[in-house]
Amino acid sequence: MVSTGPETEPTHSVLDSNTDSSDPLNLRTFYRPRSIAVVGAHDTRAGLASVTSRALAHANRIDAAFYPVNPTKDKVFDIPSVADLAALSGPIDVVLVLVRDAEAVVNSARDAGLDVSFFLVFANGYSELGTDEGIERERSLVRAVHSAGARLIGPNTNANAWDPLDELPGRRIGVISQSGAQGRPLTHAQELGVALSYWAPTGNEADLAAADFVEFLAQDPETAVISAYIEGFTSGRRLRDAAVAAIENDTPIVLVKVGRSEVGRAMAQSHTGHLVGTDEVWDAFFEQFGIVRVDDFDELIEIGAALARCPLPIADGVVVCSVSGGSAAHVGDLATVGGLPLPSLSSATQTLLREVVPAELNISNPVDNGGVAVLAGHGTRILELCLRDDSIGVMLCPVPAPGGGLTEAVGAGLVEFARTAKKPILPIWNGASADHPVYRELWAAGLPVFRNVRNAVGAARALLGHPARNQELREVVRLARALPGPPQPARSTTLLDESRSTRWLEDRGFEFAAHRTADTVADACAAADEIGYPVVVKGRGHSHKSEHGFVRTGLDGPEAVRSAAEDMRSRGAEGFLIAQQVSEGIELLAGISVDPVLGPVVLIGAGGVNTELYRDVARAVLPLTRSRAEKMVAGLRISPLLDGWRGAQPADRTAVVDALLRLAELAATGEVAELDINPLLARADGVIGLDALVRLTTPGVDVTEGQAL
Repeated sequence: MVSTGPETEPTHSVLDSNTDSSDPLNLRTFYRPRSIAVVGAHDTRAGLASVTSRALAHANRIDAAFYPVNPTKDKVFDIPSVADLAALSGPIDVVLVLVRDAEAVVNSARDAGLDVSFFLVFANGYSELGTDEGIERERSLVRAVHSAGARLIGPNTNANAWDPLDELPGRRIGVISQSGAQGRPLTHAQELGVALSYWAPTGNEADLAAADFVEFLAQDPETAVISAYIEGFTSGRRLRDAAVAAIENDTPIVLVKVGRSEVGRAMAQSHTGHLVGTDEVWDAFFEQFGIVRVDDFDELIEIGAALARCPLPIADGVVVCSVSGGSAAHVGDLATVGGLPLPSLSSATQTLLREVVPAELNISNPVDNGGVAVLAGHGTRILELCLRDDSIGVMLCPVPAPGGGLTEAVGAGLVEFARTAKKPILPIWNGASADHPVYRELWAAGLPVFRNVRNAVGAARALLGHPARNQELREVVRLARALPGPPQPARSTTLLDESRSTRWLEDRGFEFAAHRTADTVADACAAADEIGYPVVVKGRGHSHKSEHGFVRTGLDGPEAVRSAAEDMRSRGAEGFLIAQQVSEGIELLAGISVDPVLGPVVLIGAGGVNTELYRDVARAVLPLTRSRAEKMVAGLRISPLLDGWRGAQPADRTAVVDALLRLAELAATGEVAELDINPLLARADGVIGLDALVRLTTPGVDVTEGQAL
């Protein structure tokens, strides 16, 4: 419905059947508003005219009231214009702001008492400039929007969310893009027949962010999968809540997250601080919450299409079925490298396959039928036999490059079988060009079609890890729901010296080698006598003691202790720590660091003096499940050492996992700004710490740095 002037009241009819009043943000109101006002509306000025016409077209499609606002024009697209929002009455669901001073527009609406749900701000010149002025201008805009009782989308965004989406059959993909231009290629999936539910270009995300749209889409009954292009997240807590909502609603997420390259890292005293790795932490978060991270748009489109179009696997095995032995070997190789299980088909299945596949060809898995059987009309039968095997949940099927009629034969078999198949079928198009009828026929049959093996393998992994069949994700949700709220922001931190760090950890259940502090050389010798030889002497005053000659091991008598302590004193040691010499174990690093967005991060890795050199580290955000902790330990390159190496006694893996879970409990309290135990010695009888560093948060209190190390 188009208004005839400012005196026309918007129609307050019930929204479409998708409206859900339980949605706290009511984002469906943004997508299907009852009324739209465009401030700065124009019908001739390049740029502004196209956005105005887009908003008008959307209003016409959904029968919404449309109000152009421009003091310099009487009409916009032949619709009477008003000079100011104050001239309007009644609720306005969305105000689209095209003028530079968006805050003035917001204040005008507030002062007029206008009831606005959303401000969509097109203008730029805010935080994307990277200047203090731009950042403060954006913060001020958010404050104004909130004071008006509304929410902000943008700034620096567009009205692409209102672009018409094709009415296509099948389950739908919801698209989120922090860049409008980067979102456009995702919407082109419609050209392949892939249905979309919503498009959310989010711009600077000064207020509403990608996480808000993830939660909205996860709860939308028409959205089967969420595909997103993301440059960064601002709130780890909101993102975690949105990821939980996606799991609870069995809605998988596939995304491109920019930031693979090395970026500047904050200086830190501990090993964990140096090793936390921003992008590695994002990978940990995505893996823990079942989010599929990809690198390219072809992956994003094809894997998203597979998740939307394919039924859930009912078994974990993958079968490769090919008319070419070479293709079978290639796909099978990359599938195995990609972590997909390729079980041998049952003897019953192989017996039936052998009735139509020549005896010289392999049919165990991968299945090579040589093409002869397919050309003879047995293609559908072969597909059926492979996929109905009880061990198989997903099929990978290379489609040969055009030639000799095999492309048509394989395609015909896939199209026919797809009508009744109850398990996922993933065709891989091997031709250099997709300009072929069979390629289009496969998409039209409801199949996802992959332009390379990598994407198909990724889709198989995503289907096997789908939230609806991933029980570990249910445990993640349970623990995430139980996490405490965000702690009070720390205004400063207190760095404990090694002795205080060790005692702090001992009080919380960690075992350390016997140790004593000493201020003088004589005290060091006395402490060594009390502990018993051999001992380790450490000089206090530096975090990385080995680099400053502040660590001596294997000291087996008073004279050795005296000599070591005197040498350290001459190097500037402020005191000494004498500890029992403990050996016969695998040196690990275990610790906590804090990511600026995702919060506490728990780490486990190769320990000792070469920790940073090896960089053999596994990471996890909160919440940490036991299963995840076990995978972290198993995934380390040094993991085989824990099982005993060349006759060595195996270490207690359970004790290592328990230590990680204890660290996760400490991380959840918000008390720890930085922590590492290095080495944490993994032995047959458990784990024992040999060195530690703890930095504690001090919320709301200005304090000086703790004791020197």
